Amino acid sequence: MNGYLLDTSICVAILRGNKSIATKLNAIGKDHCFINDVVLSELLVGAYKSERTEDNLKAIEDFLSEIRVIPFAESVHVFAKERVKLWKTGNKIDDFDLLIGCAAKAKDLTMVTHNVRHFEHIDGIIIEDWIHQ
Repeated sequence: MNGYLLDTSICVAILRGNKSIATKLNAIGKDHCFINDVVLSELLVGAYKSERTEDNLKAIEDFLSEIRVIPFAESVHVFAKERVKLWKTGNKIDDFDLLIGCAAKAKDLTMVTHNVRHFEHIDGIIIEDWIHQ
């Protein structure tokens, strides 16, 4: 699979109307961009925490009509191997970030994030920051 896995920071920027990221997304083609269910969960938590819950849930729903969601189950073995490797080397990555990054690795997708340092210890992952280009 070729394409891009968008992390939560990039999705939030899109939902907040970041024009440069929206332009990049449209140029690449939304059919080449994905999120995983961990990112979806983080977006929903943000919506439920906000004072504009219904508006934010609608924006997420609209976003999901254009972006495919990759289930976590499709990357469990990659996650387990990376978790053990990181544990042995003393590198710590937040579990949610590791789940997101391993989805990109498992599907051979470029990880798109504004939080590059959260993912840089995952072997073999390609990372792009669409906010700072």
